[in-house]
Amino acid sequence: QPELPDGEVESDAANGNGMTEEVDVEEKAKELLQEAEEEEEENMAEDTTLSSSTKAVPLKTYSADAQKKWVAHGAIGVTIFGLLVPSAISSAFFRDLIPGYWIYIHVILNVTTFAMTFFTVGIAFATMNGMGDASEGHMKEVHHIVGLLLLLLVSFQTANGFLRPPREFITDDVTDHTPGAIHRSQTKSLTTRTLWYLSHAGCGLLIFALGTYQVHSGMGLFSKRFGTTDWGSVYLGYIFLVITVVIGGKSWVKLRERKSKRLSFEMQMGGEGFNYGDDNSSDTMSFRPV
Repeated sequence: QPELPDGEVESDAANGNGMTEEVDVEEKAKELLQEAEEEEEENMAEDTTLSSSTKAVPLKTYSADAQKKWVAHGAIGVTIFGLLVPSAISSAFFRDLIPGYWIYIHVILNVTTFAMTFFTVGIAFATMNGMGDASEGHMKEVHHIVGLLLLLLVSFQTANGFLRPPREFITDDVTDHTPGAIHRSQTKSLTTRTLWYLSHAGCGLLIFALGTYQVHSGMGLFSKRFGTTDWGSVYLGYIFLVITVVIGGKSWVKLRERKSKRLSFEMQMGGEGFNYGDDNSSDTMSFRPV
């Protein structure tokens, strides 16, 4: 085999080195491009994670009319379970502060709750079939079942309020059949009014608890359907604030009543005094504790 000149050998070697350098540059460019794409995907994933806690991506597109109806449904629900029901419970809790008016306020709030609950459930039933998805029909979510249960409970609570037994009183006459009359021997047993009170108070608290869940879950469903901000956590914070204010106010009223009774008792005991000597004499010694 004939030997190539030294110049041609060096030229071939230089060409080989140049091709190797070009390959290395292309591989580095591909690696940098791949790293940039991976970093961009990670940033997008982080942004999605941060935004998913407050805002959801809608699964499908709904009509503007359907969205307006669901907004009305939710706004009425918030008014019922975030304002009317807590106010009705509070009027009963603080009835000693307004003894002549609390029952009228309580009845008006309960009747209004009953009417608005029927109205908002009617909106839900009328709008559900127009959502455009067969899987979102009636009774497909826990939210739907709890809504129907709340309708039944609110109806029972309102009717039960008008069935309140008469005020009870204790009597020694066994022949006394006046409504509300209780013989002294029966004072330790559960009376009709006591059972009614327990059922009415328990049902009211249950409605408040289920209503809180209902509004919270409804806000989550609305956010899921329409891609809006989920205000459920804010609503729970508001309910916690309401509970704190009501319990704190009730505790303050109880403490004030206890203090007032103690002062009244001390004044009564201090006013009796102790007398010495003849009551008819003008020289009567009296003692009153300070």
